Amino acid sequence: MKLQYDVIEDVYDDTTHIRTMTEIAPVPTGGWLLRTTLYTPHHLATDVQFLPGKGKKQKKPLFTPIT
Repeated sequence: MKLQYDVIEDVYDDTTHIRTMTEIAPVPTGGWLLRTTLYTPHHLATDVQFLPGKGKKQKKPLFTPIT
């Protein structure tokens, strides 16, 4: 199963050279996957959370994607 992620946050700090990106994707069985990735000059970390839905496919997104 391939999910279509939308970027909802993308922040870069010039002082520390740290970038944080948060993406969200609807799950076909209902609910959402929220993926946050932290990029630093010496480290990469990813956190994935599942937000359960009400048992049916979501029609409206939880967040507005960045355009």
